[in-house]
Amino acid sequence: MQKTLSAIALLTFVAACGGPSPDQLTQNRDGNTVTGTAGANWSDEELRSNAFAAVCAQNERITDLRISRDADGVGTFSATCLSQ
Repeated sequence: MQKTLSAIALLTFVAACGGPSPDQLTQNRDGNTVTGTAGANWSDEELRSNAFAAVCAQNERITDLRISRDADGVGTFSATCLSQ
């Protein structure tokens, strides 16, 4: 039992230390509001221009985009998606 708990603790620690890969983008949507994270390789301009329709659907435009970056360059963002 002790070995199982130690292994679980180690896996939890390793998972907590690893951030998103530089190319990764994750987003959550609730109605028109989108929040998410963007790896360091995603530029602020790519997020603003909705490159690859990564933040909003292709037939939507981004408004109220807010981006903050941590020391590793990982961006946390929030935005509103509106129909065009």
